[in-house]
Amino acid sequence: MSLLKKLEIGENFSSSEMNIADYILKNSENVLNMSTTQLAKETFSSPATITRLCQKLGFKGYNDFKISLSANIQYVISHQEGVSANFPIYKNQSLSHISNSIVNLYKESIDETLQLLDQNALKKAVQQLIKASIIDIYGVSGPLRMASDFQYKMFRIGKDVRIVPMVNEQLFQAAQSSLSHCAILVSYSGETNEVIEAAKILKRKNIPMIGITSIGDNRLSKYCHCLLHIDSRESIYNKVSTLGSTISIHLIFDILYVSIFSKCYDEAIDFKLHTDHLIDHRLDS
Repeated sequence: MSLLKKLEIGENFSSSEMNIADYILKNSENVLNMSTTQLAKETFSSPATITRLCQKLGFKGYNDFKISLSANIQYVISHQEGVSANFPIYKNQSLSHISNSIVNLYKESIDETLQLLDQNALKKAVQQLIKASIIDIYGVSGPLRMASDFQYKMFRIGKDVRIVPMVNEQLFQAAQSSLSHCAILVSYSGETNEVIEAAKILKRKNIPMIGITSIGDNRLSKYCHCLLHIDSRESIYNKVSTLGSTISIHLIFDILYVSIFSKCYDEAIDFKLHTDHLIDHRLDS
């Protein structure tokens, strides 16, 4: 997870630390030129509180924090030329403008996903999925809806993909996994507590884990054997919807499916055609 997203979430922040985080998010470029004393004055806090916040975020001190903040700002600036991932539309915009904005946002998300895709990680993920007898998917809300499409496609070629929609039951799913299983864990932030709890159980059982998450340091990335990164331009809360990340996650699932189909081509074709002939009466003639 990027530093800006960590500041936005504010996990385990005190009220003073949250106030500092809010100020940094609204004045990030100015903060790069501030000392701890100056930032403390602007946020009605103290240099000690700012130092503690930096350490809570994983930095040795304020200077290391500013180096990372600068890198995060540059990443955001470099991706501002196109459509805003958070607010691709404006109030009372014409339907033609809205249509063009969403189409362009989707195109940009696809391009961004392709740039972030590590081919070695993809190869390893495909190998693990082919080897597994059962593929379990973990996540909450939106990602599970996208995973259900992947499940359906894999089902059509004889691959056993399991999704438990109830979050608490996902922990039982993890606890009952064996070495014949492989897990796909999906979390945009990489900090979804329900997914992390499942990852902890899977790690204890030595289950191979594939993470689909945003770039940057996050808890999920520490558990997974390989990572497939998605378009990470969206804020956690301040946005219209999960438009870009939805397309990005869907694309990753489709790439996995088609890659598996390609590696198991003859078997997949035979299984799919045999099943289609059994259930589609239009093929009888």
